[in-house]
Amino acid sequence: RPEGFTVTVREVRLSAGAGFLVAITGSVMTMPGLPKKPAALTIDIDEKGRITGLF
Repeated sequence: RPEGFTVTVREVRLSAGAGFLVAITGSVMTMPGLPKKPAALTIDIDEKGRITGLF
């Protein structure tokens, strides 16, 4: 195992649904979770080629 260094934890987040803690170190960035219903389900193209449902 590596030795001789220090890991600094700048934030601890609870992931209650998953049942664990997440330790955030350094400049690590996390991504947001995904919604239950994907945005792609609301996108549609009509007979004239017009796209609806984009953000």
